[in-house]
Amino acid sequence: MVNSIHGRSGAPSVFNRGDAMKMHVYGPGGQESHTVLSIHPMLSSASSMKAALCDRMGPGLRFLVPDLSTHGDDASAPYVSAADEAAAIHDWLASHDTRRLSLGFGASLGGVILFELLQFPDLAFDRFFIEGVSFYSGGPVARVGGAILSRVMVAKHRKAVRDPEAGARKLARLYGEQAARSMVASFAAMSEESIRAIVRDCSRVSLPPLSPAIQRRCTFAYGQKDSDLRLARRVIPRLYPQAELRVWPGWGHCERMSRDSVAYGAMLRNVALGSASTDRS
Repeated sequence: MVNSIHGRSGAPSVFNRGDAMKMHVYGPGGQESHTVLSIHPMLSSASSMKAALCDRMGPGLRFLVPDLSTHGDDASAPYVSAADEAAAIHDWLASHDTRRLSLGFGASLGGVILFELLQFPDLAFDRFFIEGVSFYSGGPVARVGGAILSRVMVAKHRKAVRDPEAGARKLARLYGEQAARSMVASFAAMSEESIRAIVRDCSRVSLPPLSPAIQRRCTFAYGQKDSDLRLARRVIPRLYPQAELRVWPGWGHCERMSRDSVAYGAMLRNVALGSASTDRS
C-alpha cells in the first residue's frame, strides 16, 4: 500500500491552483523519490486512480494525480479543452519545482492531455506509458466520427441521468461494479457542453513530434477489443516508429486497469523504475 502525504486531518494532501487544478499527492514525499504523474481517463478521478493504480504499484514511489475538470473534486468546473488541462498541470508542476518525472502515465483522455503536456520544453520524463489514447487528429473522417460520437455520448448521458442503475449494470460488465457506479455518477453529473468538448478533443488530438530518443522511452498500450487500436496500429509505426506498442488479448478500452489492477500496478511499477525491458505483461 502506498503511503499518503497527510495534512492535519489525516487525508491525502490536495493542492489547489486557483479553480483550475486540484492535484493529489500520494506517496512518501520528497523530490528524490521516483515521481509518477498519472492522468485519469474520462469518468475516472484521482481517487479512482489511487485505488486502481497507485495503491497497487508498491512502496517508495511518489504520485501526482490531478482531478481533471468536471471530474472528482473538480466536478463543478466545466471541461474546456485538453490544452487548458495540460496548462494547469504544467503550472502546478512549475510552481512546485517539479520538472523531472520518472513516469508520465495517461489513459484515454488522460493520454490526450499528456500529449499536450509534452509540448512544454521545461518538463522532462524518463518514461511514458499511454493506454487507449485516440490517434484521430482531425480531418473529414475524424470530424464526422466525432460529431456522431458526440450525439451518442449526449444521448447516453441523458439515459444515465434518467436511469443510473441501468448504466451501472452495463459498465459493471467491463469495469467491475464498484468502478461502474462511480463512473455513472460522474457521467450523470457532467454538463453536455463538457461531454461535447471531451469528445471533440479525442477526435482532434494534437500529436506532438517526438525525437527517436523519446520514442524509445514511450509505450502505447491497448486492449485487443479497444476500438482505438485499429488506427493506432497504422499511426504509431509512421509517427513514432521507435515506440513500443503493447496489445493485451481479450481486454477492452482501459478495462485492464480496473479488472486486473494488481498485475497492472506491478507492470507500471517496473516501467516507473526503469526495469520493464523484460516485462511485456
